[in-house]
Amino acid sequence: MTTELDTTSTEDDAAPDTAVPAVSSRTRIVAIVATVVAVLATVAAVVAGVQWQSAHSALAAERGADADRATAENTARSYTERSLTYDHTDIDGFFGGVEEGTTDALRERFDGVREVLTQIMTDSQVVASGRVNAATVTAQEGDTYTVSVFATQTTQNLQQPEPGAVPTLLTVTVEHTGDEWLVSDYGADTGTS
Repeated sequence: MTTELDTTSTEDDAAPDTAVPAVSSRTRIVAIVATVVAVLATVAAVVAGVQWQSAHSALAAERGADADRATAENTARSYTERSLTYDHTDIDGFFGGVEEGTTDALRERFDGVREVLTQIMTDSQVVASGRVNAATVTAQEGDTYTVSVFATQTTQNLQQPEPGAVPTLLTVTVEHTGDEWLVSDYGADTGTS
């Protein structure tokens, strides 16, 4: 009894042997490419996120610094107007104004000249008003700001009964201490550093 083996194969039998390796190869390549693309996309997203956070932090810091400079300028403006505005009939009001928002050292300086200034203002019957024309931070060291203030003071007294305006350039030092902005120095800008 001889059995013959059928050595003929059908198309269905041959296809799996040759098609499977080709499909597997392509599938692997596609999977590798997809993985590489996903990794690159993830890396790019992380880098972009870090750069955005860095730029956001830098922008926030710059905005904070701008706000601090503006506060220093406004503090210097307000103080300058108070210091250039006085009336011989309200000496206590003047000294209250120039000692408000200052450091202890500057208050002590005003206390030291209070008697002399009171005498001059009273004897001459001085009335003055100040107006700030411009102010800008010219230097900063840590939380200490140097502000140049250009102002005009209009004064009248017994010797000059008609009001006269005089421009003046002042240097105001403002310190940021905790939640406070305090004037620590104030005087005429002599142009020397």
